[in-house]
Amino acid sequence: MKEYNPSIEIFSEDLFREHVVSQHSNLKLTTVQGEGSCFSLLTQHKGIFKYIWNLPFGLYHPEQDKNKLEKLLSALAKLRSSQKVINAGPLSGINKSEASGLARKYGYNLKIGRCHVINTQFDIDHIFEGFNSTRKKHIRRYQKAGEVKVFKTKEPIYFSRYFALYEDSVERWGTKTAYEKKFLERLHEVPGIYIWVAEKEGEVLSAMICIYSDNTVFDWLAASIINQDVKKLYAAAAVQFEVIKDAAERGLKQVNMGASKDLEGVSDFKDSWGAEEHETYTFVKKSGIFALLKKIRELIRK
Repeated sequence: MKEYNPSIEIFSEDLFREHVVSQHSNLKLTTVQGEGSCFSLLTQHKGIFKYIWNLPFGLYHPEQDKNKLEKLLSALAKLRSSQKVINAGPLSGINKSEASGLARKYGYNLKIGRCHVINTQFDIDHIFEGFNSTRKKHIRRYQKAGEVKVFKTKEPIYFSRYFALYEDSVERWGTKTAYEKKFLERLHEVPGIYIWVAEKEGEVLSAMICIYSDNTVFDWLAASIINQDVKKLYAAAAVQFEVIKDAAERGLKQVNMGASKDLEGVSDFKDSWGAEEHETYTFVKKSGIFALLKKIRELIRK
């Protein structure tokens, strides 16, 4: 096991929230005091309704501290809103029973999700043995060919180039663009956010935006060129492998591959890397009038 030595900037939730607010005019920052702690939160007004989040886009601190989480839930009682959503990640020192207890204590509904986590507290050869046979074959071919260059960077140009990959991927998935170009382009300004790039002869084939916390790498956003020529280069697999290898060499505890949203293919992909499923917890509280109006709207739609 390597000695912990990240040699990188660590993710700043507060600076990330400031970046989000600077790029989204309908969001504001607010703070709340509680038990000797000060918590920064995001708020949004839609008509008569007010929404509060700790982090946007379904993100969460990869290693949420139980005591800090309870202090936050307690402090939020001081703020009135239509809906509060607090995302708590896996491996946060609490289990399902404790999370349920916190939800009941502070009047929240608890939503349980799942994410895949790779334990990187071993050398890369040991971790490699946990990959399935197909994944091993792809990594060996990538290494033997030597055609694809993979690296981690905070250079602004690569965040800009990522957006083109992202747009193509969104079109392929048949979904809406969740992130504006200017938002992604300036992510390099946030400490702890890096982009991993797979490049051949100056062309970006695949890229992944990662968040580095104290002991965890969070695979946040990934996109690739999809055609037969690029598939043969295994660029996306190369990026994921180098993220895992780098985390192991730095002595980080884990790579969090994020949620699969009940998509079997996505879940199978993560399983192929030897990742294990862990629970995530989301605490949701809705005001009485807000919950009632939502029910009425749902009934009307039926």
